[in-house]
Amino acid sequence: MTHDTAPAVLNQSAWEDVFKGYEIVGVAIRDRDTLQTLARKAVTPEEGSHLLDGQIPTRIASIFLSDPEEDNVGYQELNGFAYPKLGVSRAPFERPGGLVTGMGKDGHAWPFGGGNGPMEMICPGDRPATLRLRCHFGRTYSVGLGRAIFRRDAVGQWTRIEGIPMSRDEDALQAAGFTDLDAFSETDLYAVGGHGDVWHFDGQAWRQMRFPSNEQLATVTCGGDGQVYITSEGGSLWVGERSTWRLLERRGSSILWNDTRWFNDQLWLASDYQLRVWNGREIAVPEHEGKPVLASGHMDAHDGLLVVADLWTVSTFDGREWRKVVAPYAD
Repeated sequence: MTHDTAPAVLNQSAWEDVFKGYEIVGVAIRDRDTLQTLARKAVTPEEGSHLLDGQIPTRIASIFLSDPEEDNVGYQELNGFAYPKLGVSRAPFERPGGLVTGMGKDGHAWPFGGGNGPMEMICPGDRPATLRLRCHFGRTYSVGLGRAIFRRDAVGQWTRIEGIPMSRDEDALQAAGFTDLDAFSETDLYAVGGHGDVWHFDGQAWRQMRFPSNEQLATVTCGGDGQVYITSEGGSLWVGERSTWRLLERRGSSILWNDTRWFNDQLWLASDYQLRVWNGREIAVPEHEGKPVLASGHMDAHDGLLVVADLWTVSTFDGREWRKVVAPYAD
């Protein structure tokens, strides 16, 4: 953060061991003292043109915010995961930790940080194509193309959520692929994606909800104020519930919001270039102690903590203070 002059949690030696030469592409909070990150080797366009996505060197790391400096990070290499997505697994599992999925035909999922492995398969042979992992009430959900939702019910056991029609037609995959899921409770869930494709689970059945636009949908957040917030193409923001929605702000961004989270009684939004909050009137730059908070990238919130990570830095906010966790050191 631009206003934070305190040293980063990770010292230079740890940063060089884990993050130097890599770009952070995912972050998640396991618990208030443990962050999970996903990083991939920074390759030039020329280097990338000779590699399949699954061949790009990838690292997953656990950062322990309360541990001594000399022992506050651990990482491992991850091989063969194309277009990886990062998530977490929590109670009721005995070993809460991180999860990484890949785009292979079996939907491989690798648990780490709370005990590593064994390798899991979300849906063998069926290419579940995970676009996002979300953990709600102790269960991790994989959402992806073709309105596919899978729930991790036990170690190595992923259950397909039934009752949502799916299609393998290419056009339908684009129009009806879930990109996010959030929940007020286990019997009040929302899944969004595709072109204005919104679904709700009421404890009995999944039903498609009317939405006033066929724009591409990116994220959904069930807010602490009882409202449901959905972002769409251009970075626009909608609010409502079930089949009643209204546009809060139309924006002209060329990219989608990566993540939205409810934290500290506000909706936070993060994209590759911006960190913003909805202040009840507009999407605004967040401020801390009278100064703008300059951050962007990916984001998560849990257990009274917000984390934001761009390609090179990771910062947390507990509602009172921003803390620099990872920052690049000069050579």
